[in-house]
Amino acid sequence: MRLIGHHILIVEDEILIGMEIADTFRDAGAEIVGPATSVDEALQLLENETVTAAVVDVNLGGDTSLPVAVRLEAGHLPFVYHTGQPGICGPAAWPKAPIVCKPALASTVVAVIADAVGKV
Repeated sequence: MRLIGHHILIVEDEILIGMEIADTFRDAGAEIVGPATSVDEALQLLENETVTAAVVDVNLGGDTSLPVAVRLEAGHLPFVYHTGQPGICGPAAWPKAPIVCKPALASTVVAVIADAVGKV
């Protein structure tokens, strides 16, 4: 699971979870963008940074990450939802992406992203 050359955006409002995921991606060779803790921060990072894939928490405090998922899909960037609320991603308005349910090992999230970037 080497992700050398990939820039992974992490969108997670729980900072400890975001840091754990970031550390695991770094161990796999990826560069980290973020973690972003809000929709606005994530969208700004997407605008200003190189991103090749993303891990997106669905619920960011009082907001959902739908605008981030839509932007990732529009940019043809692979991503995974990392959420404790997998049912929220089911409606047609949400872009299709793999879902990793919390709690999950950070290595599981890395494996799903590695698979997704391998298909691009």
